[in-house]
Order: sequence, then C-alpha cells, then structure tokens
Amino acid sequence: MQNCNGIETPMDVNLKLEKDNNVTSTNPYQQLIGSLMYLSVLTRPDISYSVSYLSQFNNCNSETHWKHARIVLRYLSATRDFGLVYVKNNLDLIGFVDADWGSNSVDRSSFTGYCFLYSGCVVSHEFRKQQTVALSSTKAEYMAICEASKEAIFLKNLLTDLIVSKSSTIEPIILCNDSQSAQKLTDNSMYHRRSKHIDVKFHFIREAVERKLVRFEYLNTLEMPADIFTKSLCKVKHHKFMEKIGIVELK
Repeated sequence: MQNCNGIETPMDVNLKLEKDNNVTSTNPYQQLIGSLMYLSVLTRPDISYSVSYLSQFNNCNSETHWKHARIVLRYLSATRDFGLVYVKNNLDLIGFVDADWGSNSVDRSSFTGYCFLYSGCVVSHEFRKQQTVALSSTKAEYMAICEASKEAIFLKNLLTDLIVSKSSTIEPIILCNDSQSAQKLTDNSMYHRRSKHIDVKFHFIREAVERKLVRFEYLNTLEMPADIFTKSLCKVKHHKFMEKIGIVELK
C-alpha cells in the first residue's frame, strides 16, 4: 500500500458493516487494526472512529472488512504530511463531547466521543461504545457527558498539579455539547421523571456541576468537532473538524 492512490476520508459516509461468522479470510486484518490503533492513540486521532469501528470485526471479518481497513491506509497515504500542532496561547483547557444514538446496527448501542484541547490542539480523546442501550438521544448524550466530565476532572487536577494554568484551580472546565435537553438534565431536578431509569452512576455529573468542576455550553452540531469521533463524515466536514482539533498540514 506504500504507493497506493490516496483518498480524502478514512471511511465511507454512513458505512454499515455486518459480522461475518464464517471467517475464511487469510488477510492480516487484526495486525493492521492493531497498528492503526497505535497510530490513532499517538498522533492521528482523526482515524480513531474508523479504527474503533473496524476493530469490532477482528474475529468476524471478510474481504469487505479488509477492503475498508485498507481505505484507512489510503487516507493516511494522502495525509501523511498532517500532524498535531500546538501553539503558545492563553487559552484554557476546553472539551467537546458528542454521542451517536443507536448507531450500532448489531445491538443498537450508542457511541460516545469526546476530545479536550489545550494550546490549540487535542491532548485527550476517546471513542467508545456505550455499555447500556440508550432509550433516547437525550440519554445517549447524557451518558456521553458523564464520561467526558470524568476525563475533564482528571485533566483539571493534572493541570493543577503541574501548575500549568492558574485558572485551572478556580474556573470550571468548559464542556461543549450539542444537546440542550441533556444539559438541562444535569442541573434541573424537575427532569427527574424523565431520567430516573438512567443508571445511578451517570448522575455523578450533577454533583460535578454543583461543585463547579465543569460547566456546559451549547455548541451547534455543525460546529461540533467531537463529531469526528462519533461518525464517518464527508470530506468537507472531516477536514474542517481536523483543523479544529489541531491536526493540520505540517509545512
């Protein structure tokens, strides 16, 4: 694949793959996914969604899955000059969180995606399948907010220990998300009847808000960079959000 034709996105938009339990392929699918995971964790978070999605088929893949795994390599070939760029500024840590409700075609689970930026670039990111099935988009977003808030508190404490940001010891971490209904659930007890079925552990976020550890701000879906961690995007959106999280062409 070293001299392959490049492609502008790591995955086809709205791609839905099915498990193939009659595995006959002899391609090194698992080895490729493992290598791509290593790369996505270190310097190329823009392929995190694609790699995590494809990793679900490590033990049940076919030639179709192998084809789409190689598409990621074609994308990396076209963007081999891109990387993380940190700049000196006075901006504090900020987080972005999003969820993709019921998008898993196998068990209808939702996905959580979040990222945190510092010095103009991503310093922490995650994409994972939610452990319980969300009954609504609001619940999926609420659970995603909870996971992102735990990471926000960890990063806040880390910055405090390093004395990197004086404001990190005073100001709450800003978390941007695109669900106003999920935000209301975090600080309004009137919504209890709509949320009492949600696992108790997810209501940890309400305490975090009361203690002013995190603060939520609404961000329009069209401007939400965490989208790159929850779904496959078209070329324009993908490159737009790459730039927003600090992945640019190195010149």
